[in-house]
Order: sequence, then structure tokens, then C-alpha cells
Amino acid sequence: MNDLLKVENLSVSYGAIRALDGVSVSVKRGGVTAILGANGAGKTTLLSAISGLVKPKGGRVLFEGKDIAGASPAKIARQGVIQSPEGRRILVGLTVEENLKVGAYSLRGRAGAAAREKNLARVYGLFPRLKERHKQQANTLSGGEQQMLAIGRALMSEPKLLVLDEPSLGLAPLIVKEIFRIVAEIQKEGSTILIVEQNALQTLKIADYAYVLELGKVGAEGPAAELVRDKRLVEAYLGG
Repeated sequence: MNDLLKVENLSVSYGAIRALDGVSVSVKRGGVTAILGANGAGKTTLLSAISGLVKPKGGRVLFEGKDIAGASPAKIARQGVIQSPEGRRILVGLTVEENLKVGAYSLRGRAGAAAREKNLARVYGLFPRLKERHKQQANTLSGGEQQMLAIGRALMSEPKLLVLDEPSLGLAPLIVKEIFRIVAEIQKEGSTILIVEQNALQTLKIADYAYVLELGKVGAEGPAAELVRDKRLVEAYLGG
């Protein structure tokens, strides 16, 4: 698998606070890459820099070989980097299906209409509960169903890179297990996924490669299957 995304020596500051300090990360095409670490480690800042929500002070973000660092979020999204944000951020007042169709806003014309229907069928296949509730107001869904909706909405635009920010946050253990099962299924269909999570051990079970951030720097990295067996690493970084 070749690199779809390469983050090189990335630095981000909020005033005098250095949130990221020379972070380098690679995301292989067709795989699941995990970014792990405690609160305040810089995980969400890294995703924000990749998605254009914050501008880096140094370094590069190469997507398909082109530097997108500092580009607008809209331009980055049009290139195929689509994020399912922390906290779900569903659109209150719209139905489940209306929320999903908003995710396909960039697909236009006759070809776009056909793609929307195809993608909607794919999302309903992955998330049967959303199909059952397609006319329901999105804000009346359970927390787990809202997370499914957030991921489904991101899939509607046919992302080249699906970015998941804390998809298990605040969910019951059984729902967390289901979310991770579906993420693994999405990857098996051919999607490239970058996932940020505090649920490290569960994430390492579905990831190919992982990076552990510590105070804005990469504290450890390696194949997920190796990291999950490293007792010192689990105790030091991953809360095992």
C-alpha cells in the first residue's frame, strides 16, 4: 500500500502553547491508521490541521502528493478528505435521510444524483437502523445511532480518506463494539481510514498501523499488532 497522506514535521501553536511539535505521520492507501494518546496529547489538533481547520506554523500535509497544509476546509473536503467529527454534530431539525443527503452536497448533476442513491444504499446496508429510522428526526436518535449517522453522512461524499474523530466517545460498551465492527467492515470495502481514539486497545484490534501522541510529539509508533502486545507501552501510553 502506498501513502495516501503524509504529514511531515508538522507544528501547530495556540499562542505560546505548542500543540504539535514536529509530528510526522503516514496513512497507507486502503488501510486503517490510528492516532492514539491521552487528552491534551494533540490528537484533535492533528486532525484539525489535516482538515484545514487550523493553520500549521511549520511542516507539510501531503495528500496524494500535493501539499494541502493551510488550504481551506472546503477545498480539502473537495479533494476527498472527509471528517466525521467528535461529538457527531448532526443537523438538528432534519430527518436521518436529510442529514445523509447533506453529506453528498458535493455530488452534483445527473452523475451526482446516481452516486447519491448508490451511496445512500451503501450507508443503509452498513447501518440498517438508519434505514429503519430514515424519516425520524435525527436529534431523537440514541447516541449510538447518532454516531452511525455521523459516519454515514461522511461516507455519502465518497471520501478518499475517511477521518474519524473519537467515534466511540460517550457510548455504551455494546454500541462501541458495534461501531468498531462497522469501521472494520468499511475498511474491508476498500476505504482508507484515519481514526483518532482514546479507546486504544479496541482501536488497535482493527488498525494496521498506529501512532501514539504524547504532549504534541510522536511518543511511539508501529504495526498495531505489535503495539498491542507491548505491555510497557500499553501501561505507559494507553491506560492498560
